[in-house]
Amino acid sequence: MERNRFSILTILSVTLLLILSLSFSTYFPTDRRLLVLLDDLSLKSSHSIFLNSIKSRGFDLDFKLAYDPKLALQRNGQYLYDGLILFSPSIERFGGALDLALATGCGVDFDEAYVEFMMH
Repeated sequence: MERNRFSILTILSVTLLLILSLSFSTYFPTDRRLLVLLDDLSLKSSHSIFLNSIKSRGFDLDFKLAYDPKLALQRNGQYLYDGLILFSPSIERFGGALDLALATGCGVDFDEAYVEFMMH
């Protein structure tokens, strides 16, 4: 009787461990929404191999222009995306409220007129 109880607990523990290890796999992500900010929509085709490799891993990519005035990372206190990919090196200012959102999320303070940013 005691031995059966130990066997059942062992089987349940191994099963639970297996289920938990599969649920945190990098090949099967649970946070799948990625925002991809582009300088130009032609970057979708020039970087298609990279972007398709991300899609093949189960991520949903939402492509937007980096200067779009309607850009937002949050709505009603909830994040709209689980990650952000920036392909916009020539953009001086992002559209919407994205500059402020990135700054506050990454610990950047905008200061004087001739200082672009300060990290702390």
